[in-house]
Amino acid sequence: MLRPSEICGFRVRGGLRFAGAGAAMTLARAMIAPITQIPKRDPEGMPALAASPKVAARMDSFVLRGGMVDAFFVYRSDTLLVTFDNLSSVGEQVPPQPWLMGLTCREGLSVLGIMASQKDWYRNADTPDLIADLRDAGLFDRFRRVVFVGASMGGYAALAYAKLVPGAAVLAFSPQSSLSRRIVPFEKRYHYGQRRWDWTTPEFVDAAACVAPGAEVYLAYDPFVPEDRAHAQRIEGARHIRLPHLGHRAIRSVKEFGGLAGLVRSVALGAFDAPALAKALRARRHDLQWKREVFAEAERRGHQKLALAAARRLVQIEPEDRLARRLVARLAPLVAGAERPPIDETFRVRQGKPRGPFSGTIQRLGQALVLPEREGDVKLASGVLTAQGHYVEMSRAWIRARKSTPEPRLLPGDSVTDLPGRHLFAGHFRGHFGHFLVESTARLWALDHLGVKPDSILYLPYRGAHAATQKAIEAQQHIFDLLEIDAPIRAHAGVLRVEELYVPELGFGWLDRYAASPAYRNFMCTRFAAASGAEGGEKLYISRAKLAAHRGGILAETVIEENLARAGFEIFHPERHPLEVQIARYKAAKTVVALDGSALHLAAYVLPQAARVAIILRRSSANVADYMLQYKSFKGIVPDVINVIRRDWISGDSTRADFRSVGELDFAALFGQLKALGHLPRRFRPDLPDSAEVLALLEAQGDKRGDRFRPLARGEMHPDEVVE
Repeated sequence: MLRPSEICGFRVRGGLRFAGAGAAMTLARAMIAPITQIPKRDPEGMPALAASPKVAARMDSFVLRGGMVDAFFVYRSDTLLVTFDNLSSVGEQVPPQPWLMGLTCREGLSVLGIMASQKDWYRNADTPDLIADLRDAGLFDRFRRVVFVGASMGGYAALAYAKLVPGAAVLAFSPQSSLSRRIVPFEKRYHYGQRRWDWTTPEFVDAAACVAPGAEVYLAYDPFVPEDRAHAQRIEGARHIRLPHLGHRAIRSVKEFGGLAGLVRSVALGAFDAPALAKALRARRHDLQWKREVFAEAERRGHQKLALAAARRLVQIEPEDRLARRLVARLAPLVAGAERPPIDETFRVRQGKPRGPFSGTIQRLGQALVLPEREGDVKLASGVLTAQGHYVEMSRAWIRARKSTPEPRLLPGDSVTDLPGRHLFAGHFRGHFGHFLVESTARLWALDHLGVKPDSILYLPYRGAHAATQKAIEAQQHIFDLLEIDAPIRAHAGVLRVEELYVPELGFGWLDRYAASPAYRNFMCTRFAAASGAEGGEKLYISRAKLAAHRGGILAETVIEENLARAGFEIFHPERHPLEVQIARYKAAKTVVALDGSALHLAAYVLPQAARVAIILRRSSANVADYMLQYKSFKGIVPDVINVIRRDWISGDSTRADFRSVGELDFAALFGQLKALGHLPRRFRPDLPDSAEVLALLEAQGDKRGDRFRPLARGEMHPDEVVE
């Protein structure tokens, strides 16, 4: 039998292979690099393969196969560390060895490594079964103290499975309590781990709920990593070992600073030595990345003056510190500027003859606060406050025709981030194309009149959904490019204090704002027109027939397509073409026929003034007055409106004709009106389906949507307030 002091590392004998070893194991370091340098292996040493848990419990060293996991055990003392792999340590050693093997050897601690065969976050039944089998066999009875240890993925496992051994303590580094989106919606990392593995089976799915009442738990993490802090706060009764500004991989830095062995040893012996760890971490003061994080956090919290003072002191202590010198050079003028009286002036743009509600006004503010919608404030409250805390009325947004956003207020727990430079406030960012044109471009006209280029264009996340807004900004970036806007486009999840902020009036929007201000029309129409030359036929039908089934439309739109195609119309599906192509088609068209929808809003920017437009209503509550006002104001065009709706068909719990409803048209009346209005020749004879064919199409539409349609009753009809 091997002596415990000899067993620090092993090599494979006789072709023995552990589960997951070999070429199939990835050597990629996805998260935390191994924190121990494995000592030179004993050429004669290798734990024997145990036949069963009962046999293993009587051995001083063994390997026990457990399916998705293997147990690797070495006895050295009456203190046992039960270690779990993290994403980087899975497959790192060939042959596999327990995580922290070298450290436990040097410290004379027994180790039971629960080694994963894949990076599955230990979300398998084999892990708890293997630990429980060894417990029932009496293995843990041999020890005075048992400590479950892991980092990140391994930290989750240590917390989740420690309850299987009564009295076991836990030391978890940067642990996740779960990856279930339902349990931890704040966890946006580890997309693969969330999708690939089972986070629905309730057993051990929430490590925070697995921690036994009164259990001895130590959590070592960086409180400035929001996700790690949120996970730690979910675990009741834990002792928090805060490692500020060391990041999610804090364990790596603790090792580099020489504090890891002492931390593990003191917890293993039941006498955590906080002063010793603090002394070891003093070495971080010379770490460049740590200093960067500290100064960045100070600025994020609005403590520019404090950061400047610290940087100046650092220059005195270490004159060659380039980071400190750069900080002093950058922060000194910002702090001096912040101490000047705040800017607050209003000016008007002289372009065209703006009529109410437009005046061409831009407000220029210093140290203004930009507040997105946040929990704790009134629902939808968002906008801008002056440096003195007064609401800037011109920052108000309209989320539909008769509903505006309430005034926001600064909350006691709000963290304010200072943003130096000059920036343009652009209001809410809406991802839907129609809402984007109507609402999110409404303040961009000011770019022609500021006299300076802003450092960025600031948007508020719609409904406070910052991550979704960031994706939507990326999706619409091409539109900004076509508008020749090269300033960065950004949205911020928290409160910003902006050094210099321009707040323009809404130049476009709901109700009477559909006329648009002269400055807005000039900005948008000129830039869109320059994006592409005219190309395409003179007669254009803008179709919705290929949109997704859940989007509203009409029954049998292909009837319109086929008949208009025979009459020489180009059938155009805008969502299938780049924006430049859409603009080119609209610029070339002299006759446009379309169902009401977002494409008509874009066409209004670039259509020739002599063009004719026919709008076919697809629902009984269409907001056709908005289109009429936009076309008359932008191009002097008065569209022909064709209302031949027989019935609105709705599905699910809908009670009105809205963007999801489907209209049933009287096709004979439709083509009769198109001929009467001159959009089709008088002698044109359409091919029309009978009523049975139309209803069959309705059933097919319901199958695509996965729901049944029913006709809208008279009492259910409500005015529509949604742009589509």
